[in-house]
Amino acid sequence: MIYRILTDSVTYDVDPVTQTFRDMPSATRMRGAFMAGVGEGFGDLPAPRLNNRRARFYFTELGWRCYGRHVYAAARRRGHVIRVIRRKNPDQSQVAYRDAYQLAVLPRIND
Repeated sequence: MIYRILTDSVTYDVDPVTQTFRDMPSATRMRGAFMAGVGEGFGDLPAPRLNNRRARFYFTELGWRCYGRHVYAAARRRGHVIRVIRRKNPDQSQVAYRDAYQLAVLPRIND
């Protein structure tokens, strides 16, 4: 089983009291947690550079236990709308990257 966390995007606002930028969940446009601005919980998870923009990252079972649940908790604390997608392991031909904690999956090409 693999897991992908989608959260709503963030908007940036100026806090009227401290005059500093703060990010606020927008409840719009679901994206991968990292791209949506949730940086907490990823820790030392490797961040490979892929040239294929269609690749989507999923946590493995081990990755979910070590990182994913912490990312989920951080997004929840910040008030994001969250959706967790669970799916069976993809075909080997769809995997663009894999390590013990995550894999990048390409969409299946329909015949």
